This record gives sequence, structure tokens and C-alpha cells, in this order.
Amino acid sequence: MTVPMETLNPAIVDIGPEGLSVSCTVTGAQLGLSESEDKFEGPLQIHVELEKQDGPIAVTGTLEGTAIRQCVRCLVDYADPLYVSLYAEYLPQTGVTAKPAVAEQGRKKAKRAAQPVEPIEEADEEDELYWFQGDHLDLAPMLREQVILAAPMQPVCREECLGLCSQCGQNLNERRCGCPPEQAPSPFRVLRGRQSKGGNA
Repeated sequence: MTVPMETLNPAIVDIGPEGLSVSCTVTGAQLGLSESEDKFEGPLQIHVELEKQDGPIAVTGTLEGTAIRQCVRCLVDYADPLYVSLYAEYLPQTGVTAKPAVAEQGRKKAKRAAQPVEPIEEADEEDELYWFQGDHLDLAPMLREQVILAAPMQPVCREECLGLCSQCGQNLNERRCGCPPEQAPSPFRVLRGRQSKGGNA
């Protein structure tokens, strides 16, 4: 059973000296995830601890569930256990300085994964920062971003997946097809072609 969204909007005044624990069950839709971004088998379990520090409000915890992904080799949907360790810091948003949006943080993290930017430590700290206004925190955007970032770039149902036949499209995990095996291009064939052209000249 899922909980009201108010659970993901804890009041800052409720974060006492001993912190505040939030445990709930949510759907992907409640986090703002569309089916094109992630599909899930059942709800997501969220357990987080909120603590007030000297400056930011620290949020740590876990997000667990089962994602349904499509294998890039055989195109079959498979269940992928999802376990995300959460860490984020929230700072109050001011009207003086422009702050990066949460979606922009996710894009920067994805770019950094492909092309590391120095210094790495400073970039990581920036990506962990979120901003809030008023007297409540909105945890849903942070959780949504962490789920998206946890998704593999090339999901594979299993390492030994044989994929599809490039000629007839048969799923080779189910049965072999009768298509002849593909032959890799031979470098000697290219060399012979160059020699024949040179001989005709």
C-alpha cells in the first residue's frame, strides 16, 4: 500500500536534534517517473534519515525495488533488482543567487560519467546539493533523479545473452536458427582488391 505524497514533503520543524526517519512505499508515478524512463514490478521501498547540520540538511538512506528493463541484445523485458544508496544535502534557496535545477544536476552527472571533469570531488559535492523553499523539503525530485541515474546505460538480461540473429531476428536464447553464420570482413580481401586495382592501372 502506497502512502500520501505528504510523506515525501517532511516539515523542517519536525527534524529534531535526533533527526527524523521517513519510511514509505511509493510508486514510480508518485516520484514523477514515466514508463519511458522506468517501469517497476511493484512499489518502491524508501527509508531515509534527515539530520540538521550546521548548514545543510543531510538526507541519507536507501531506495529498493524491482525495475523492469529491456535487454539491449534480445529485446526481452527482465526483472532487475534495484538498490540505491541515497545521500543528498538540502540548502535554502535564496532569490539572490541562481541555483542549478535538479534536472540539470542529473545531466551534469551523466556527462561527467562519460568525460570526467576536474576536480572530481567538487563536482560530486555539487551534484549532491538540492535546494528548498519554504518550511518543507520535497524529496520526490531527488529520489526520481537517483533512480534515473542508477539505470544501466546498456541493460542486459544476463551476461551470456546471445541476442537476436541479425539476419532473421530469431531470439538465439530460445533456439538456434538456420541462418548461415556471418563472416567477419577479411583484411586480405581488401588487400586483394587493392592489388587488382593496381594491376589494372
